[in-house]
Amino acid sequence: MTSINQFIEIVTRTQTVSPKFVPMAWGEPGIAKSASARVIAKNQNIPEDRYMDVNLVNHEVVDFNGIPRIIDSGSGPVTEFVPTDIFAKFRKGTGPGFINIEELPQSDKSHQTWTAGFVLDRRTATFELDPEVRIMCTGNRVQDRSGAKALLAHLCSRMTHFDIAVDTEAALVWMLDNGVDPMVVAFLRLRRDLLQKFDPAARASPTCRAWTQFGTEIPRDLPRDLYLMAATGKLGEGAATELVAARDMMHKMPNIDEIRARPDAVEVPSEPSVCYAVATCMSMSTTTDLFAADMQYISRMKADFQMVYVTDATRLNPDLQDSKDYINWCLANQNTFMGA
Repeated sequence: MTSINQFIEIVTRTQTVSPKFVPMAWGEPGIAKSASARVIAKNQNIPEDRYMDVNLVNHEVVDFNGIPRIIDSGSGPVTEFVPTDIFAKFRKGTGPGFINIEELPQSDKSHQTWTAGFVLDRRTATFELDPEVRIMCTGNRVQDRSGAKALLAHLCSRMTHFDIAVDTEAALVWMLDNGVDPMVVAFLRLRRDLLQKFDPAARASPTCRAWTQFGTEIPRDLPRDLYLMAATGKLGEGAATELVAARDMMHKMPNIDEIRARPDAVEVPSEPSVCYAVATCMSMSTTTDLFAADMQYISRMKADFQMVYVTDATRLNPDLQDSKDYINWCLANQNTFMGA
């Protein structure tokens, strides 16, 4: 299995020197295969308007090759193909681009046959792709019960295959960077096993995508009963029940402004879910001016929660690594965190 971060690094580094390299990302729904495509394109400095997601099952093959029409060639009628605008902007001479072909295993044999030629020859019936255009494919597995089928053998041989596994820490970092409710992230730090627990037999189950959608779409201040209903509808009953129970506990966390005003006096919570919430919320809102007070309070917490705060805070604010408080913390904890 390949973690999502490993997959991103492999593809980024390989396509940078070999744009014709075509990876195929396999994995259960909601594991961030599609999201990784945008990260890979961004890592290669592909402009946003030169990136395209193409869901094969939403198109007929004629959409990709061009619409046929009859013209007079001078010696008699012939058929020519008029290209649609789907791939036209990636034709030879247009420069770097990125095409992410989605749900390849869900497509029928005609789509797969077309894809086999497209990824190998890098052309449609009417034009060639620019040599700097990258192609990537994604799809679910047959056992995921998402309509996936076995791929044609000649198509398989033209791609490099990766079975994607969830990368918990990378997923949580991504969530923090993309506006997911810090309370949700704090809960997932406590219950990491619930980050990706896809159940093909359930209408809703916890996945990276489900947590991200829930943590960015559902209002944080919904009443408890309504919040539970929304969580159940997106995450499934089991995960939702645990999330709401932890949320009830997290609401007992100390006020962040009060902590910073009296970092040596405000009580440190004893409940792990509350500690994760405090560390996460403080790390996301800290500044160079607040860091000293934060460290005074955080240093009173258990080592695991200190690490959560320091890792997130310095990732979001790299300049903090030059501060006296950070350096002193590293020296005091080098045996615990750097000697392992």
